[in-house]
Amino acid sequence: MQTIHKIWDTYRTCWANSNAIQRTEKLKTILTDDFEYSDPNFEVKGYVQLSDYMQQFQEQFEGASFITNEINTHHNRCLIHWSMINSTNEVISNGSSFVFYENDKLKQITGFFKESGS
Repeated sequence: MQTIHKIWDTYRTCWANSNAIQRTEKLKTILTDDFEYSDPNFEVKGYVQLSDYMQQFQEQFEGASFITNEINTHHNRCLIHWSMINSTNEVISNGSSFVFYENDKLKQITGFFKESGS
């Protein structure tokens, strides 16, 4: 049984993985077949669409990655606070994700952060 911390760490590192094949394979192992993701800018369904969105993110924020600041969890739900950092580990922005998971896989993630230009 994977812990949510391990699952989230795999998910988090996928945002910085520039190899689409590796990224997609990792996402397959941690996402349900009916996975959904939304944030203020985008909505996707499934690991392929999420992987494509991660690629777009990497093109827009070259060298950026995420660190986890705090995970609060109960009843297959999590509230995760994170920071996006640049290649020199400076915090670019902070945000939170509300996560629903089942059977040791992420089922739904809703990201919250300040929208660009807001």
